[in-house]
Amino acid sequence: MHGKSILIGWASRDITPNQPVNLCGQFHTRITAVIKDPVTVTALAVSTEDNGDTASSFIWVSCDTCIIPNAVIDVARQKLKRLANDFPVGNLILNATHTHTAPQIGDFWYPPAPEGAMTQEEYTEFFTDKVAEAAAESWKNRKHGFIAYGMGYAQIGHGRRAVYLDDQSKRPDFWESPGTKTEKNARMYGNTCDDKFDHIESYADHSTHFLFTFDAKKKLTGAVINIACTAQETENLNEISADFWHEARIALRKQYGEKLFVLPQSSAAGGLSPHLMFNKKAGQRMLDMKGISSRQEIANRIKAAFDDVFSWASKDMKDNLAVKHLSETIELPRRMVTKEEYLKVKKGLSELEKIPPSKAKDADARSREDSTVFTRKERCQRILQRYQEQKKNKNYKMELHVIRLGDIALAGNSFELFTDYGIRIQARSPATQTFVVQLCGTGSYLPTKLAVRGESYSACVYCNEVGPEGGDVLVNETIKMINTMWKQK
Repeated sequence: MHGKSILIGWASRDITPNQPVNLCGQFHTRITAVIKDPVTVTALAVSTEDNGDTASSFIWVSCDTCIIPNAVIDVARQKLKRLANDFPVGNLILNATHTHTAPQIGDFWYPPAPEGAMTQEEYTEFFTDKVAEAAAESWKNRKHGFIAYGMGYAQIGHGRRAVYLDDQSKRPDFWESPGTKTEKNARMYGNTCDDKFDHIESYADHSTHFLFTFDAKKKLTGAVINIACTAQETENLNEISADFWHEARIALRKQYGEKLFVLPQSSAAGGLSPHLMFNKKAGQRMLDMKGISSRQEIANRIKAAFDDVFSWASKDMKDNLAVKHLSETIELPRRMVTKEEYLKVKKGLSELEKIPPSKAKDADARSREDSTVFTRKERCQRILQRYQEQKKNKNYKMELHVIRLGDIALAGNSFELFTDYGIRIQARSPATQTFVVQLCGTGSYLPTKLAVRGESYSACVYCNEVGPEGGDVLVNETIKMINTMWKQK
């Protein structure tokens, strides 16, 4: 593809609420007004000097949130259209960092917010306002600039699915958990001290991808940072927080300037997390001896990789690049709910409906117990609905975005995509470097065949609307779109 001079714009907005709100990411309600650190959205707009070519432009917005439903993206696009009517709003892409300590947006599995707290509708309205504002400002801020890119390494994500030599469901102490998970020989965050522990299931991808942007004077303005790990190091807090990306931003801005824009992306990391599965005592001793938190340790690793890659990648700045954006709604085969699963879930829902309201003396404990039961019932009901819906529609629709920016590719999907799929995309891509980005819309976990055999949370009927067969299609369709771009002249 023939390159043209590129235009780059950045903007950001604070999306921290000013009143109590429910946090998204756990099975129970967490209403809080406590702010550990701000949550934000960061927008990067890129186009060529030929603004009439809508395929040569995009706005990518990274959001400190758990998930972003498609309906929320649609609302943000509608609002953006009113603020920047010269931008093709279908080229707006959002990704979630998957922090488990950000407010709930859109419909989820929680009960209605109690009196005095923001409803999910109220926060969603606030969130989409800020996304649209940031996107519009980044578009209007576009100026001639340069980019550079490179790959480094940082050990952040770890496999979190323990695999055992026996079937967990056959053990005497096993108990069914309707609405939560089913299990065989794997368990998310399973005990690795168990006598039957065999191995950690997933390969951990420690590659870190960086895209640096510069102004016309070649001064660093921002960076896209793509790592195969979600932002959930302190996921159980009852405080609003961006998780380790907050510490990472502070560390980077301290050296590279307070106005540096940082746009985080999670690469395929459905089977990974920041949590250690073994060597936990040694890991905690390391932190204690250093006198830092686990989040600071992760931030330090991100910055070390940033420093290394920036030192050499910044020597190859370019402003005349091929820019291409393709978007397609692809259809993936659904993970079908079997008759046996349907009957088992129906029985489990019946058992959950018999659980009386909590009698705990502490109000927080009552809320936790009652909201957890509510969530589990909601998840059961969704499986029963899926069983009926799949009779009419055997495919799942997903919006797939692929961008070419010079010699690099960015590919966004909606799922918590297991790492093997991301590796396959990177390995088969003709691009020099490929940024795989998950959680760009409504999507469940998308597990591998190996994970499905072991089941557990993230790889069972409650967690997968699309299975390995759909994962194969997703990989092939992504590569097909990337190949199309690399064949164009």
